[in-house]
Amino acid sequence: MINQPINEVTIVGAGISGLLISRHLIDQGTLVTLVGPEDKRQQTLCTWRNVQAPDFYNEHLIGAWSSWQFRAKNKKIIHQADKYWYEALNGLSLKRSLENYLSEQPTFTRIQELVNTVKKTKNSFEINTSSGSITSSYLLDSRPPQFKEQTLTQQFFGVAIEYERAEEIANHPILMDFNIHQIDRGCVMFVYVIPLTSKSMLVEATLFGTSTVEESILRNLVQQWIEDHCNADYLNKSPIFEEKGIIPMGPVSFTNNGKPAGIAAGSARQSSGYALQGLERQINRSKESNDLDSLSNSPYSHLSTWMDKVFLRVIRHNPILGKEIFSAMAQSLTGDEFANFMADDFSFKDSLKIIRALPKFPFIRAILSE
Repeated sequence: MINQPINEVTIVGAGISGLLISRHLIDQGTLVTLVGPEDKRQQTLCTWRNVQAPDFYNEHLIGAWSSWQFRAKNKKIIHQADKYWYEALNGLSLKRSLENYLSEQPTFTRIQELVNTVKKTKNSFEINTSSGSITSSYLLDSRPPQFKEQTLTQQFFGVAIEYERAEEIANHPILMDFNIHQIDRGCVMFVYVIPLTSKSMLVEATLFGTSTVEESILRNLVQQWIEDHCNADYLNKSPIFEEKGIIPMGPVSFTNNGKPAGIAAGSARQSSGYALQGLERQINRSKESNDLDSLSNSPYSHLSTWMDKVFLRVIRHNPILGKEIFSAMAQSLTGDEFANFMADDFSFKDSLKIIRALPKFPFIRAILSE
């Protein structure tokens, strides 16, 4: 049995959330125990910025772009921003770097085992693994949350490929390409593309819906997009990597013992699934307030939370409207206005312009149904 004094924190879950929070707490002088297997999944982390990222991100930067595009009805809508940029990081590389950094800290303990159970006792928590148990007075659980059937989710599958003319096809991110075959399953699908280098790119199929589909459907969609936009040369090469996942869209319920962290604490923006910026906000607020509980509070404004709630209600009732909604936003907003909304830096006045661009009846019905 390992007994920890009250000023120590135990974090369950060693994904990007657990690692970044561990680094933050270690740098603040807290004693940290991180429990969970090393996360070796390939992961591309993307976010919107108008200020520089932490310096330790630099070596993991894939790219930063002040322009991006949307494709719908065989048209291209290109945004150019002056104040914001879209940034992509190599998540696997960042996770490995964080593991190495933390392993060198004298106030850090690493237990690379699965957690079997977490029990609440009178004044502490008991975390049980295959080799024993740990007692902690303060517990953060950053493991992915469970969600119920029929929860609106974002399911994605991506393939990174080498291709000589990758830069010609995607010299900046294609955030949404709706010019694909839509399956008739009460969902909306699109392809997302980012350049990794001048000769490689990540092509990802994404689905918004209340049920998931077989991975093969998304894989085939990626394959078809590549065949439509590239010549046959790439077919002879193995992919650089693949990545996949399912992100809940909307509020998640935390039923474990301890305090939630990461996506379980609402770091992912409900309408988009982007989570890195939300996690960074939670960490910064915890640093500014010297309050651990800030890591478990929603990082988003009441206005964006309300707008996301209405948006999700519309999508839940009619997922195919997602194509019309995002296309309308892309056409009516400038690059900075779109990024401003995605980064949750927008005002009520900004929101009115967004609302005016959207299909009226579904949103009025969603607002009145609250």
